[in-house]
Amino acid sequence: MNVYADGDSLQPEIRALLGRRQAREEGRAAAAGEEPKWGLTFVAAKAIPIPAGGRLVVVEGGPGAADDRIVEIAEAGDLAVTRDLPLAERLALKGLRVLNDRGDVFTTENSGERRSMRDRAEELRGLGLAPESRKGRTWGQREFKAFADALDRELARALRKNQ
Repeated sequence: MNVYADGDSLQPEIRALLGRRQAREEGRAAAAGEEPKWGLTFVAAKAIPIPAGGRLVVVEGGPGAADDRIVEIAEAGDLAVTRDLPLAERLALKGLRVLNDRGDVFTTENSGERRSMRDRAEELRGLGLAPESRKGRTWGQREFKAFADALDRELARALRKNQ
């Protein structure tokens, strides 16, 4: 199983946490004398700092090229991490579980609905029928903890399913 991280959209704290989880898996595997049960791949449009143990795929080709590459190489049963809702929907439809940076899980059942709600709210704001979105929405310790907890749950679920 692989974990694909949308390197263009994730905070450094999330990238570091993913690296720590990967290092823990590598340590567990080494102690047991086996291969790690999952790998970590960051995909980005430019070189970004990534934690040890992770792999970086840099994709050229303009906007959306990194997203397209993740969709191309990911397989059903893998896990993806992204803040990009259209990418989350594409991956969910391909059979992946997808987490955002707040610990929300996107599946085939909810990703289309979430994107539709977002697009409708944007349309209403454009027409002046809804208040502007809060651009200064915060991301802090509460969201980081929610993400870490969701990551651990989803890794455990995926590993059970792949056994």
